[in-house]
Amino acid sequence: MNTRLKQIEKEYSQKLAKSAQLTAELQTSVCAAKEEGLRQQQEKERQLKEATARWDDERRQMSRHTDTKNKVLQEKVENLQRQLHSSEKKLLNKELENQEQVTVVLQECAMKMKGLMPAELRQELEDTISSLKSQVNFLQKRASVLQEDLDACHSRR
Repeated sequence: MNTRLKQIEKEYSQKLAKSAQLTAELQTSVCAAKEEGLRQQQEKERQLKEATARWDDERRQMSRHTDTKNKVLQEKVENLQRQLHSSEKKLLNKELENQEQVTVVLQECAMKMKGLMPAELRQELEDTISSLKSQVNFLQKRASVLQEDLDACHSRR
């Protein structure tokens, strides 16, 4: 029985040694896995920081690019507005010049026709000319007021 006990004790010692060895191997494996997990976590954090920095740089670049494009477009809009204002002013001046030329031609015709037509018809034409002159004056004043309004609108912008 003593031998049997010694044999069982020896078997348990061997099992205990195997268990201790297995425990040591498992602990080593767990430590290695923890270190690998920590290393991977640090690597992923580093990659995240790099990606965030790249994204921030790209966002800033795109923002600067957009700002530049907006400024260029704004300058184009302002230039086109100035051209439009200038064209409107030229058109208004041409209209006024044409009205004046029509008035002058009418006056010249009236002078030439004074001797050729009856006094009643001449008086009617002179009344028409006077009416047209007053209309021209009114339109010139109206154009001046509209131009002032337009100038005021442009200066507010």
